[in-house]
Amino acid sequence: SYNNILFGLRYLRGGADGLFHEFQGNEIIRNLYEYNFYNAFRGGEDVYYFMPGLRYFIAISKIIFGDTSYGYVIICFLLPIFLFELFKNLISEKISFFILILFLILPIFENMGFGYFNYIHQIVRNHPETLSIMIIIYCLSKISAPNFLINLNNINVFWFCFLLSFATFCRPNFLPTTTIIFIYILYLSINKNYILSLLAIIGYSFVFLGLLHNIYFGDNFSL
Repeated sequence: SYNNILFGLRYLRGGADGLFHEFQGNEIIRNLYEYNFYNAFRGGEDVYYFMPGLRYFIAISKIIFGDTSYGYVIICFLLPIFLFELFKNLISEKISFFILILFLILPIFENMGFGYFNYIHQIVRNHPETLSIMIIIYCLSKISAPNFLINLNNINVFWFCFLLSFATFCRPNFLPTTTIIFIYILYLSINKNYILSLLAIIGYSFVFLGLLHNIYFGDNFSL
């Protein structure tokens, strides 16, 4: 199954969540090509039951890369890069290198999710965990940079908060994590100027996409 991800031909075992995500991603693309935007945005469900965001990521990825999983493979390749950057900002470059080796090769902390193979396994199963975690690690790696506050501007504040909302849209149980990071960004933004804080709030407000979808398509007030 690892080979079929790398070389384009994709199959998924029946009855698993990944098969549903793949099917809905293909359905979104089909509806877009048929100019059926209502069903494209509906995403195959009136009220979301499965993790909602991955199907839209799959659709965008397939529009760019064709009928492959290359978009998700790139996400998986980026994860250790941003993890290294995060630990380099928090500790030191030398220690970060050894931590990265542990992450990539030696699954010492695998029960705590600190093993690269865990995230590869998730993209093989076509689950959204790796996508959400990569986004969160990316945001943390940028926020922890020494010059983050100096370089804080309208674009990156909105971008980081929007990404955090999308990570939650892909995997809603990360809401507490992304909210804490958002509050920290909001705190820094308020201290700099109120326009930044407004853009931070607008960016993270996309966290309610699932709620708006469920109200509009299913008449159901469900987060």
